[in-house]
Amino acid sequence: MKKSLCVFSVVMAGALLCPLAACKKEASTYDPDIDLSNKPDLRVLMPYSGYDIATVNADPNAAVVEKVTGYKVNYEQLPTDATSTLNTLFMNRDSYNAIKLTSAQFASLVAEDALLDLSDAIEDFGPVIKEVISEESWGTVTVDGKIYGIPERSSSDNIQYPIVFRQDWMDELNLTMPETPEELKTVLQKFKDEKNVIPLTFDRFTPIVWSIAAGFGIYADWQEYEIDGKTKVCYYMETPNYKEYVDYMADLYDKGLIDQEVSTLESSQSQLKFTSEKAAAISTSIWSVSSLVKGLVTDPVLQNTTQENMFGYLRALKYNGVEHANRLGGCPYVTVVPFYMGAQAGYVIDWINSKLTDAEESHNFREIVLGEENTHFTYNSRTDEYNPVNEHFAEKDTASYYLTGSNEKVYTKYWLARVKKQPELERAWGLMMKNADTVGVYDALDFAPPLTDYASVRGTIETYAQDQFFVMLRTDKGTSKLADYLKKWNSDGGELASKEINKWFENK
Repeated sequence: MKKSLCVFSVVMAGALLCPLAACKKEASTYDPDIDLSNKPDLRVLMPYSGYDIATVNADPNAAVVEKVTGYKVNYEQLPTDATSTLNTLFMNRDSYNAIKLTSAQFASLVAEDALLDLSDAIEDFGPVIKEVISEESWGTVTVDGKIYGIPERSSSDNIQYPIVFRQDWMDELNLTMPETPEELKTVLQKFKDEKNVIPLTFDRFTPIVWSIAAGFGIYADWQEYEIDGKTKVCYYMETPNYKEYVDYMADLYDKGLIDQEVSTLESSQSQLKFTSEKAAAISTSIWSVSSLVKGLVTDPVLQNTTQENMFGYLRALKYNGVEHANRLGGCPYVTVVPFYMGAQAGYVIDWINSKLTDAEESHNFREIVLGEENTHFTYNSRTDEYNPVNEHFAEKDTASYYLTGSNEKVYTKYWLARVKKQPELERAWGLMMKNADTVGVYDALDFAPPLTDYASVRGTIETYAQDQFFVMLRTDKGTSKLADYLKKWNSDGGELASKEINKWFENK
């Protein structure tokens, strides 16, 4: 199977190194008088893919985009650490027609007044774009009534971070899925005592194990809380129950119920512990389920059958007897035009408009994300479902990399074909998404506009919170120094971000 292009969401640690607003005096203006019958080649800067740029340009999915839009595109990509590169290219006015950014990078560039207002170009050349992108998604790219980018909403608003258990071991030990923190501790202790394995593993990028944090009323990075009779949006580190969560996790760690190496593990390493039967449970994304199946089942035929007794899934522990779970939303990517490239902005919008077109006479978007009917997928008109043709569907694994916006009206329906590539993954997704509209909790900032202060400190405060969790887990053995860490977090930018976020939240 062809390896997927991996897009790394690089969070900018701060605003661009040099102010760019001063350079805007000579910015080019938007030109509506362009000839769409004479399409120019486009130069587009993309996020880091994990592949060399020749591979990115030679990918069959890039050819599909060219076919359905009529535009030849020369792709280039950012490095993994994009901050200085973005600063340099804007200062040098590198002639990229469009740039696909993470939401954090977008917020920083908006703050620097480095992006072209696309409102008129969308009005003139983007009728489909206007129709298929929701108002809440537009809100993430709009400042003072001006649209500075094309938002790319995720394919589906998923609940996707369970603890995955070896169900056969659960059955062997006569254990049921825990619903409270104390019940989870009992289950993990049983695994340690009876199976002599690591009860629970996860990686070093998981300071919040969402399915456990839910048992303490923590469901998102930034979440609404009632504090002293007032509603306030708090980062998880400053929430009322964060102390209880950390003390609980530190106790699990001290008792050997959590992998002692979690603070240094990569995702692949924690998965290997699980698939090599050294760990009974793993906190991971449901998108890892196919890999977990392949790691435990060597027979390729059996890998593609539902493993009814293989995995159990803990979506979320209950808090005060009620289940809620972290649900992902928002627009992780935004496609923009540099402020000095206005003359050809209409072509960029026309290109994206063609990509998002999905009508009976031209299913462009479907062809990009799903491929050709009866080659990559089949359609069941009775159930209105799309199913993968596994012999060829792997060819579409890299398709999402080439999106620059999404058709929100149809994307989820198409995307569900990907879940069906592996039966256990489909089963996991179904379990996690049951009653998702009732159970799921979005981050308070998922559909927020660019927030300048938050963007400038986001990388710093997120990394600090992550690091200090593992310090409290391993070294402090609890929250005895949490007050000191919170002071540092606030002085490093947490207080600045919180003030801006709560001001926005109160007035939204």
